[in-house]
Amino acid sequence: MLSESEFEDYCRQVGLRGLAREYVERVRSSEPSRMVGTRAKNNTVGFVLSVKMGVTISAESRMPERAFVTLCEHDSRVLEFWDQPEQIKVVIQDKNGRDRRIWYTPDFMVLGRDGVILVEVKDKATAEELVKKSPRNWEKRESGKIEYVPAKTCLADMGLGHSVFCYQPELRYKISNLQSLLLSRQEARYTESQWNAVHRSLSDHVWMSLYDLKDKLEYPDYTQLVQMLDDGLVLGDLDSALISSPKGFLVSLRQDFLDQGVSFLNQARPFSTLEPIAVGMELAPSSARAAKALERLSRLQDRENSRSTRRWQAKVRDGEKIGLTPFQSLLPDYHLSGNRQQRLPAHVARHLHDYLHNDHGPQKGISDYRSYIAYKVGAKEQHPNSDPVSWATFWNHLKKVPGELLGEQRGGKRLANSKVAAVPVQYRGLKPSYGWKTASVDHYTADIFVIIFSGGDYVYAARPTITGMVDIYSGAVISMSMSLLPPSRRSVAKVMRDCVRRHGRLPSELIVDRGAEFKSVYFASLLADMEVDYSLRPSAHPRYGSEIEGLFGDFKKMWLSNRPGNTADYREVRSVDRSFSPEKHAVLKPYDLHRELLAFIEWRNSKPVCPGGYSPGYLLKTSEEEFPYIARKTSLDHRFMIASSVETKSYKVDPQRGLHIGEMYYWAPELSSITGRKKYLEVRPDVENPHLVYAGMGNRWVTCFSSRAADFVTLDPIEQHVQSLEVTEALKDKRLIRERADEDLVRLISEMDQVAEDASTPVINIESGLEEEQVPQDIFARIRSASVEPLMTESWEVSR
Repeated sequence: MLSESEFEDYCRQVGLRGLAREYVERVRSSEPSRMVGTRAKNNTVGFVLSVKMGVTISAESRMPERAFVTLCEHDSRVLEFWDQPEQIKVVIQDKNGRDRRIWYTPDFMVLGRDGVILVEVKDKATAEELVKKSPRNWEKRESGKIEYVPAKTCLADMGLGHSVFCYQPELRYKISNLQSLLLSRQEARYTESQWNAVHRSLSDHVWMSLYDLKDKLEYPDYTQLVQMLDDGLVLGDLDSALISSPKGFLVSLRQDFLDQGVSFLNQARPFSTLEPIAVGMELAPSSARAAKALERLSRLQDRENSRSTRRWQAKVRDGEKIGLTPFQSLLPDYHLSGNRQQRLPAHVARHLHDYLHNDHGPQKGISDYRSYIAYKVGAKEQHPNSDPVSWATFWNHLKKVPGELLGEQRGGKRLANSKVAAVPVQYRGLKPSYGWKTASVDHYTADIFVIIFSGGDYVYAARPTITGMVDIYSGAVISMSMSLLPPSRRSVAKVMRDCVRRHGRLPSELIVDRGAEFKSVYFASLLADMEVDYSLRPSAHPRYGSEIEGLFGDFKKMWLSNRPGNTADYREVRSVDRSFSPEKHAVLKPYDLHRELLAFIEWRNSKPVCPGGYSPGYLLKTSEEEFPYIARKTSLDHRFMIASSVETKSYKVDPQRGLHIGEMYYWAPELSSITGRKKYLEVRPDVENPHLVYAGMGNRWVTCFSSRAADFVTLDPIEQHVQSLEVTEALKDKRLIRERADEDLVRLISEMDQVAEDASTPVINIESGLEEEQVPQDIFARIRSASVEPLMTESWEVSR
């Protein structure tokens, strides 16, 4: 981002003054004018860390806007780019040609070397549709460039430019490669001797693959070679190949050599494009049609004379005129058979359409047949002189109703999204092609009960929450945590901690759903601090997050269904005795489930299920070795430990005993310096160590420990995780358990009182006539001769 002096020089160079400069200064000094993704239905909203800007840039879509951010970040001609700049008022024309003034928010403001431009980002197909629907506002020039006329006119009056960036699917390869180039900049730079070695190797060849070049130079990874691509010293096919597939990515020192190499490689590939194929059935007929054509051709060759053969001969002559062979001309036209004229009266078809689109969907739980009966009743009332359609016709028209419409009516947004037709593959964005590039995080309330307390006659069981992190490229599970609470910021913090502890790195991007814990300021600030990109997938959309959902589904079907106390396939819960319910059969404790979950993840990561027979763990490890710059390297130091601890309320300090949090006291020598008036300190409890909290004193964090901290550090890793659950997350359950035990104590005392009130209880009364100095002779003889008197409970005194 430009400094103040650099901005002044820039304004003089491009002639930025007046209203234009005032607008630019307001955008540079203020927050984005709106929060992206508030109404996103199918968009994956992202917040991307920009090294050039030194701030996080928001992108409302994963392909068009995210692609534009990547292009701006990599383009040296772009000095600054700001998301969601200040609104402006533009004059549009409605469908009747009348002028209307509306507020318009550009997607980006770009400060380029040639001036300031405000940019509207659209998918190309969407922009083309706007040109057709609103030609008064959207125009397509002869050059093919699309312009939004109202914004362009208004900004021109202010002295600013406006442009429409149209994203095309062909850009996906370039965007992926540019993201790889940008990530390589965080690693140590290549040396001059390394560049000389690369130059010598490429000078001896017209072109080479990136894989062969690395192999020849015996480099451990591709980092330095990618950096040379970024600097333009080495040329590569960034537009149609992927650096992540180095065997098919060609590099050269000259562009003409590179073009020849790419052309040669495409000719050798069985497939080099994703162009859809539309070929007539005459070129590739089915076996039944081919057999019929051969039969007709054979009868013609036998010189059969009949009305059918004369008709076939005419078809052969007509086919020759358009270049068809006799075989192709004689193929039967089965696809033209049947009468395609609408035979339903218009009013009958109209009522059927209205019923299927407006009345059928809202009838939840009704079968299609019962809906047809309801339609017949209504149809007879609506048009009594015309019969309702048959069941077959009703069913055929029902299948043509858009699935998302019926889903919206019957199950809301989630069901509607599940029935939306898939996007054609050639228009989809690329999935991550590197390990550690993108990971997905989500929660799962495990379908099993575990014992959290056992004492005497009663056992308490609960369903734990599992939080997982899955690498999208490889499918490997890279992190996991378990909790006894519903999904929370603590769950997120623990899974982040576990990832850093296991691998010493974090993915460069995390994709999460729109749960409250993921939309929290804590989570967003933690990712920004760790320089991890943050993306929110659409809410209530089952097709997103399939990687992490696959992990939970496998754990449920392959493991939990075989464990006691599970509810994985518990379908008859209302028809069995209470004694057979899952919580009554729970035998696993949190320690056991945690250990079994780790064993399952290790097995799953080693299972060879990926293309080529590779396991997810192998793919992740190989990609990590070849492209180590993709991940965000992080150490589990004090800074990360404090940053990942969840903030809570302030606590009062007792100078003698410290901070009283929950059921424990936490102490640090620095707390003794707080004297006089009672003081409250900001506290962050550690999410993994229940005996450690961080207290904010002045401008630093102080570690405070409980008296049991020394014992905690001696436990094995799983036991430490489990004790954290039991001490902090099961605190509420323990209070309920303690309350029940106190109630049992009251009942026990009441039972003892009832026993004491029974007057028939015999008591032996032994009279003694001895003086204090005398020693009894035979106590058993005196007991035999003692009298038995009833116990008078009224004479008891209860000591307090």
